[in-house]
Parts: sequence; C-alpha cells; structure tokens
Amino acid sequence: MRPQTAPSSRTDISRLAVRRSRLSPLFALGALALVMAGPVLAAGPDYIRPDQVDLIRILPPAPAPGSATTQEDFRILLDYQKARTPAQVAAANEDVKRHPARFSEAVGTDLSKSAAPITDEVLDHAWKQAYALVSVTKQYWNRQRPYLANPEIHLVLPAEDTASYPSGHATYGMFMAILLANMVPERAGIIMDRGREYGIERLIGGVHYPSDVEAGRITGSVLAAEVLGNAAFKADLARAAAEVRTALKLPPLSPAIMPAQAPLPAGGATALPLPAAAAPSK
Repeated sequence: MRPQTAPSSRTDISRLAVRRSRLSPLFALGALALVMAGPVLAAGPDYIRPDQVDLIRILPPAPAPGSATTQEDFRILLDYQKARTPAQVAAANEDVKRHPARFSEAVGTDLSKSAAPITDEVLDHAWKQAYALVSVTKQYWNRQRPYLANPEIHLVLPAEDTASYPSGHATYGMFMAILLANMVPERAGIIMDRGREYGIERLIGGVHYPSDVEAGRITGSVLAAEVLGNAAFKADLARAAAEVRTALKLPPLSPAIMPAQAPLPAGGATALPLPAAAAPSK
C-alpha cells in the first residue's frame, strides 16, 4: 500500500496542466516505462503524453483500509446493493465494455464504428492514450477492490484484475462525455448524465468504492481538458464533430460556440447520488 499522506499543496482544478518539473518520481518512472513499452500507446498522433499530467499529485490519496472514508464507502455500497434492480444490473453489465457507441442514445445518432468511423477512431485513440496515465495511478495507489476487502459486497459484474483507485470506468464516462459534449453542445446535458451513469453502475455492481468513482470523475475531467488543449486533437475532433453533426442534421459547429474547456459535472466533479430505493443505513 502506498503512503496515504496528501501532497503539501493541492492543485486547483482550473489549473490542471502539470508540467514535468512537478512530476512525482514514481509517476515519472511509470511514464518512462510507458514510453519505452511503445505499443501501450496506440499508433497515431499524440493527443496527450504519458508525462503530461501527474494524477498522483492532483487526486486525493486513496483512502486507507479501515479509514472513516473506506467505512463510509462500504455503507454506501451496501445501500446500493440493497436497492439495485435486475434492470440496473443488466445495464451495468452492458457498460463493462467501454466504447463510444455506448453514448449513441445520448448523442442522438449511431456512434458505432461502421456508422461513425472517424468519431470511433478519434475518440478511441484519445482514450487509449489517456488511460495510460490512469493505469500508472492505479498501480501507484494499488487499492484493493471492495468485493475483495469486504465479504458482504456481492459482485454482479465481472471481477477486475486492476487496482481500484481511481475508477477507470468513471474516468471513461466523464472523459468521453466531455469530448462528445464539445462535439454536440446542444445535447450536452443528456450526454453528461450518460457519462455519470458509468460511475454509478460501478457502485451498483460492487466493483468500486464511491471514492474511486469520485476520483474517476475528476480524472476524466482533467484528462479531457488536457486533450482539448492539444492542436492535433482539436483538428481531429473537428472532423469527428462534422461527421456526427451531419448525421444529426445539425449545422456545422462554429469555433465561437465550441466550449474552450472541459466542463465539470453539474453539482461538482464528485457529486454522487445515493440509491433512491434504499434508505441510508443508520
């Protein structure tokens, strides 16, 4: 288990670009390993570098086993477990696979590879590069999954072989929602709601702690802001937006109305609803 002490200063979320001089030593080593590995990052333009953002310094430390936060996490997970329905479990299982097409309904058009090949390629490439930074952070904190730490948690999703903090699916949901909302701002609210579902489903399934999901939402927002500032990505996103907006019969997206930065989720990056069907445990 990594040290549970927070950095001496927190990075304001409006200034999320962390430069090389501020990289933590272990993060820098991990980033170097990713660069040397080569195939870890998909071939193509670099939308985000492995050493560009130090998530270890940006995120709060992973809660320690037995801490008050972890105990509260378990309480909330058990509430979700009591309240979950077969339909929710089925939806959570469908979202185990991370793919832009899972946002088709929210965006209003088919985002499958066959229907939207440019969008599929650009967003999938962006995610593969962004996830490299998430992977380093997961390895650093090495938090045990809740269903392994507490026998009361009954898993209804496939078991994972990666560490728990931050949630990769919650990161993906927020990351992808922000990029798609930049492409179709007319549907931004629906798209952002869909992105949040990824995190809630991980709680329903018992594979993540609420604090994992909170950290994932922050991570997704950070990484989306970084790629949106990349010139190559901006050009490719414009091509993807044109493809999607043509399918939706929407006018071309004017740079003047295109969001310049990734929006934070309504209610804050870490707002998590409690399960509606279960009263909080006393």
